[in-house]
Amino acid sequence: MLKFWFNIDERIRFAFLASINMFLRFLIFALLCFLFSARNYQVLLAFTWFISSFIAFASYKFLVFSAAGNHLQQYLKSLLIWIFSYVINVFILQYLIETLAWSPYYAQALAITALLITNYLLFKHFAFHHHPKSLFARLYDFFD
Repeated sequence: MLKFWFNIDERIRFAFLASINMFLRFLIFALLCFLFSARNYQVLLAFTWFISSFIAFASYKFLVFSAAGNHLQQYLKSLLIWIFSYVINVFILQYLIETLAWSPYYAQALAITALLITNYLLFKHFAFHHHPKSLFARLYDFFD
């Protein structure tokens, strides 16, 4: 089954898992809004992103990019991406809710959908980017 999964184009795997992660993020956000009042949507958004970061990191690292390397370093890079995404998300939500009077549920659904392409590029080229060995390192390996 994994062989079939990894034969699927990386962008499709990312879109699929990101969609699942976004759906889970939306469910978490909606549940928190239901439990604690949608008036506190910014606090609930921060908590939602924190919870969902662990699920998303594991799925992207292992099931999309098959990234070897330092888990903590990659997670910290992922957190930078999510902070950037969070800030964008905050502004989108504030604009849609405060200016256009959208429901927080619809506003969040649109916001997380808009972040899909940006996040793919950032994860691929920043968080899970594989740095090829330098010429010196290859020569060292050759003569070792």
